[in-house]
Parts: sequence; C-alpha cells; structure tokens
Amino acid sequence: MGPVAPIVLLGGAVFLVTAATDFEMEPFRFACPEAVHPVLVTGVGPVEAAVCLTAFLATTSLPLAGVVNFGVAGAYSAGADRSGAAVLDLCLAEQEVLADLGVCANEEVRPLRGEGFTMTCSFELDAGLRRRAESVLVAAAIPYVSGVFATVSAASGTRRRGDLLAARHHALCENMEGAAVARACQHFGLPLLELRCISNLVEDRDLRNWQLHDACVRCGEVTALVVKGLHHD
Repeated sequence: MGPVAPIVLLGGAVFLVTAATDFEMEPFRFACPEAVHPVLVTGVGPVEAAVCLTAFLATTSLPLAGVVNFGVAGAYSAGADRSGAAVLDLCLAEQEVLADLGVCANEEVRPLRGEGFTMTCSFELDAGLRRRAESVLVAAAIPYVSGVFATVSAASGTRRRGDLLAARHHALCENMEGAAVARACQHFGLPLLELRCISNLVEDRDLRNWQLHDACVRCGEVTALVVKGLHHD
C-alpha cells in the first residue's frame, strides 16, 4: 500500500510512519487522522520491508526528518541480565539485530565466518530521536521498556528457540521487519525510531494467549501520540 500524501505544517517535522500490516496501521490512522505524515505498509518479513521501504525512499521528494516504525512483537522471557516485557507493554528499540541470519546448528544460529563473508547483523537506532520519544511518553505517564530487538525470518514457535535467541543477542523481543527497516534507513541516512507493543510471549505457540488486537490498538495510539509530539518538538 502506498503512502498517504502529507500536508506539511509550517515549522513541523515530517516523519514517514511504517508498519508491516494494515491491521497494525489502522489504529494509527484512526488516532492520527490528519494527513500530516506519510504512512507506508511494508508487508510482512525482512525482504518485503526492505524492498518496499527502499523503493519509497529512493523515489520520494519529501523532506523527511526520519522514519517511525511500529507494530507488535513477541517478548522473550526476562533473564538475569535484562529487563523483561509483559503482554501489552510498550517497547522502544535501542538496537535491531538480524537474529537468525547465519548458520543454524544444534538449534543455535551462528554468524557466517570466513574469507569473502561480510555480514552486518546489528544496527544502532538513533539515540536522539529515541530520547525525544521517551520525553513524550514520560509526559503522558506511559511506561515503556527499551532494549535490543531481534528481527527473525521465522517467528519463534517454541520457548526453547526464543530463549536461545534472547540469550545470544541479549534481546528483549522479536519481530520480523525492524532490522530491514533499520538497514534501509542507514543506507539513506535517515534516523529511525521503533516502537512495538507486546502481543504475546515467546513460548510454545498457543494463540489463545495472544492479545494481538489490543496490542495493535495500543501501539497505534501511542505511536500517534509520539509522532504528534515529534512533529511539534
């Protein structure tokens, strides 16, 4: 789906707002009906996200101040060295990692090594933009958790796989697009902010425990609040 044409307000920063699916984007559109910021539904997974966002950024003439990516995520279990997130918690990304790119052996994913292999699997997100978003959340008394996000090509369907990825990357949660969005933003020199709401815990897969609808609504509403705050900041 293509972007909504923005109406640029004098003195306000314009951000491209991205999400993987229509059902994640719709609550944002409802909470932020003014067509100030273009929106882009990228599709699910790292390939679709990278291609769709790159195609848009390569052809747009909009004076973008950055990209805001949002959606749902599955939370890993809290470990001794990281804060955990519960269902419907808001999370901010400090870093995105391509968590299952490499060699899979004995249920562990290891990076490719050797002559001719160059792999960039981690991407730092813009700290200044994140701090501005944190100020908006604090002012609105909205609690949040921040940390490393893991991007996967195959969602973890067992607690064991989730624990392995969480331990390897010290990750807070997993999604399927964030690192691809981060890589595209890196290429175009655009700062990226990523917000996600936890829809489920990464455990032995049981959809009865998921709160997908509520997580989509909450994330869309909070993202609208943050984007409005960034626009006038």
